[in-house]
Amino acid sequence: MNRRRRQAERRNIYNVDLHRLSSYPTYNRDKRNELSKGDVIRVIIGDMDGNGMGIASYKKFRVFVKGEVYPGDRVEVRVESIKGNSVIGKLEKVEERRS
Repeated sequence: MNRRRRQAERRNIYNVDLHRLSSYPTYNRDKRNELSKGDVIRVIIGDMDGNGMGIASYKKFRVFVKGEVYPGDRVEVRVESIKGNSVIGKLEKVEERRS
């Protein structure tokens, strides 16, 4: 530990790592964002919304797919944007068409 860091800790007596001392489990929140813009994911379309976009689920995300898709289709989607737990993607390829 360097000298300046020790001096800074001495000045602030409340400088403690509370997460390390906590009895509650801590979760790595970065794992939720393992999906990023430009990624290609495979999903099965479950439903359609009022605008004609397909709706699917991927891990903890709700995926809205632009393109000609129908419920039951297995498709590859390129992620265009992520907002909260919603993902908007563009249809790349239809792997299996179920009608």
